[in-house]
Amino acid sequence: MIQDPDVNFIVYDSVDDVVRALAEDLLEYSLADQLINISLSGGSTPKKLFDYLANSEFAQTINWCNLHFWWGDERCVEQTDDESNFGAAYNLLFQHIDIPGANLHRIQGEQTPQTESDRLSLDMESTLAKNPETGLPQFNWVILGVGEDGHTASLFPGQTDYDIQLSSVVTKHPENGQFRISITAPVICSALRVTYLVLGAGKAKIVSDIVNKAKHCQIYPAANIHAKYGITEWFLDPKAASTSPALFSQTRGRK
Repeated sequence: MIQDPDVNFIVYDSVDDVVRALAEDLLEYSLADQLINISLSGGSTPKKLFDYLANSEFAQTINWCNLHFWWGDERCVEQTDDESNFGAAYNLLFQHIDIPGANLHRIQGEQTPQTESDRLSLDMESTLAKNPETGLPQFNWVILGVGEDGHTASLFPGQTDYDIQLSSVVTKHPENGQFRISITAPVICSALRVTYLVLGAGKAKIVSDIVNKAKHCQIYPAANIHAKYGITEWFLDPKAASTSPALFSQTRGRK
């Protein structure tokens, strides 16, 4: 089991404030004098960020050439499928901004799962810097979501190998049996920064369990996966934090 370092839970005043904070961080990264590698989350929550970025001043002010985007996981579907994480990001954001195609490192969900997982591993290992402690690919920033069952990326309770020395794995959704491709727990833990993006009342219980370190939450990958050599934070809106009153006594998140 991965050790639990200090984790910063930040409650913003609204969903809009969460999304703007993320956009401002992307702007700051893009103005650095280096290429920045960012792993994006799938699911419904990041769609709010993608839509905001495409329809705000950030579409023009962010230096997109300096940002390389990867995905933490992907469903094994065509990119035109409604369930494709890349497809959602492309339709909402990337087709509307000036970003080189080479900066988008999509997981090819239409390929044979293990073949594509192997290709993704090679791509990460040949492109990204290595974490000096683990030797694994190191992202500058990994943005994650959290499922109501405590999964993150496509790393599910009871299935996650926290010590695997691979960069990518094929997983299977425990309920519908859908194959997925995911970066591994050790790769996430090797990142310089890990941010969980959690919005809405539907996530309040899982947040409360993790904040309070409930005994049963030991099975949740989201409770065990942190940046071991960097920063870990949770960006929450008031609804997601609504059953964790202690969070509201801490410093509120404002950029």
